[in-house]
This record gives sequence, structure tokens and C-alpha cells, in this order.
Amino acid sequence: MSGGGQSVDIPGLDGAWNRSWPKCPPAAHRLRRQFRERWVRFHALPEGKRYATSDAEHAEILRRHHTLLQDLLGDVTVGGGGLVAITCSWSAAGLPTPRDSAVAAATPRAAHWRSDDLATDPGFHSWQHHYVSAMDLHDPALDRLLLCVADDMTDGVILTGTGCAWAVHPYDGGVDVFAGSTEVRDRLAGRFAEWLPSTRQGT
Repeated sequence: MSGGGQSVDIPGLDGAWNRSWPKCPPAAHRLRRQFRERWVRFHALPEGKRYATSDAEHAEILRRHHTLLQDLLGDVTVGGGGLVAITCSWSAAGLPTPRDSAVAAATPRAAHWRSDDLATDPGFHSWQHHYVSAMDLHDPALDRLLLCVADDMTDGVILTGTGCAWAVHPYDGGVDVFAGSTEVRDRLAGRFAEWLPSTRQGT
């Protein structure tokens, strides 16, 4: 599979997301605010280094992301698939706009899923347009997308399973995990404790 070649069941995804994350758009800052008790943050590089400056550091970023995703996906990865990548574009109006060229190249077959106005001030609009791609851990598109994020070429990426029981938000410097329960969050934090910030709420 390359570039998210499988189609996403949009109605199924919509229902699964709304059951797992009710009244919350697929936006990391909203997930942190509404589901803070299920959130844990990990650094993508040792000592909290933000950007990779070598091939080895890029490889370490990918290794950490793959390890976390493998843990969350569990046995789903045996048969392949099971992963949905959510990418974004932004505008001041509700009509979906094209995504950045780098993320569009990484996931060219992405389909528009939903658009959310994330503005909080009256009279202002800040639309985030969400596109979805189906992929798996072995899809080259996943690594292309993760490296786009790591090198600060895009933002707003969310990775989740087809059931949306958890959500992963990679960013330049780390990854936010929104687990299916506080128990799963604590298990991840214990298993990968060496990747945690010096304080649990650190960057």
C-alpha cells in the first residue's frame, strides 16, 4: 500500500470519532482541553531536542512513533491496515481549501472528511478542514507524513485507529497521545517513561 491507497469509510469514521470524542473536533488543542485526563506527551528525540539534524535522528523519530502506534494498534497490525491519518488545511471560510504541498504529496489520495470552525471570539472564523487517508505502519506514506511534521512542514496531523478509540498528534519535537482510558495512558507512560518530558506537562 502506498500513499493511503485504501479508501476510508467516512460515515463509519464519523460515528466512531463522535462516540470516542463527543463534541470535540479532531484538533489537538481541543482534545487536550476536553480529555486532559487521557493525555500523555512524549519527546521525539533524546533530551527533548526539537529538530533532527542527522539521518540517525530522523530514524529515531520514526522509531518512537512506530513503537507507540504499534502498541496502540496491537494485533490489528498483524493483518495490515487499521490506521487513519487526518491531515489539514486552514481558511477563514467554510469551503475546504487545498493542503500544503508537502502533506498533499505525502498523502495524495486523502479525502475531505469534515470542516470545523475553531474560532473562539465572536465575529471571527478559523476553519480547519480535515482530510483522511487509510494506511498502515508499513506504508511509506506514514513515514513521509511523520517527517513532514518533524521538520515543521505541516501541522494539525492526527493518527487514529479505524475505531477512533485513541488519537495520536505528532508535532515538531514530540507526540501527544490521547489514550482510550486513563489506565492505557498510565501504561504507556510507564512503558516509555524515558521518553517523557521532565514534567508530565512539559513540551
